[in-house]
Order: sequence, then C-alpha cells, then structure tokens
Amino acid sequence: MASDVSPCHGDDGLMTKALVIDDDDIAREMIVSVLRDDGYETFDLPSPIGATQLILKEGIELVILDLIMPALSGDKLARMLRQNQRMQGLIIVLVSSSAIDQLRAVAASVQADAVVYKGDIGSKLLPALASARSAQARPA
Repeated sequence: MASDVSPCHGDDGLMTKALVIDDDDIAREMIVSVLRDDGYETFDLPSPIGATQLILKEGIELVILDLIMPALSGDKLARMLRQNQRMQGLIIVLVSSSAIDQLRAVAASVQADAVVYKGDIGSKLLPALASARSAQARPA
C-alpha cells in the first residue's frame, strides 16, 4: 500500500512551517486559513519587520508575502531573503492584487518560487505551493 504524503510535510514527515506577511488583515487571515486547513504550521506578520528573525528562529520553510506593503515591499524583502546564506532553501511566494503579468515579472526578478493573484488564493495557492516544492526538490 502506497503512503500518501501531504504536500505540506517535508521529507522528514514533519509539518512545513509557513510565514504569511501581509499588511491586509483579511488577506493575511485568508491565506493562513487555507494553509492551516491543509496542515501547515503557520505564523503571520502584518509587516516585514522582524521576518528574518522569525524565519531563522522558527525554522520557517515557506514565506508567502504581499508585494505591496508600506514599510518594506515584498520584492525588496524577497531579494533580501534570497541574499541571506542561511535561507537558501526557503520557498518564497509573492501574492498581490496587481496584474498577474506584473506579478510574474517581479517574481522572476527576485527569484520567487511562485506567484498567486490575491483573488485566486482559495483555488490556486495550494497548487502553486505544491509546484514550487516539486521544482525545489528536483536536482539542479
């Protein structure tokens, strides 16, 4: 009998820890709800302030961040995370209400693993995460 491994569990079988960063309370709560319903252990912040410390302290494996935030934009934070040697395996997903083509262009420039239009969170977030995890698991 084959065992089914949930996409939110890592190779070690432990639950994936996800951090959601969005200044919009409703959007943040919706993303957290989708993740929790799928078995992710979630953390959330209303701004990028303190994100790096939380990621390192809690062993966060996945960061979902809004592109447009007042304190520090999601693309700038994503760029900073990619440059941090201690966060090389981090999966980064950008979310925004911006046009999807614009979101994809920004994601490519900061090496984000996936993008999801905010209006599609309920239907496209989990497939985007599964795809990003599969791509990361493939040998380079």
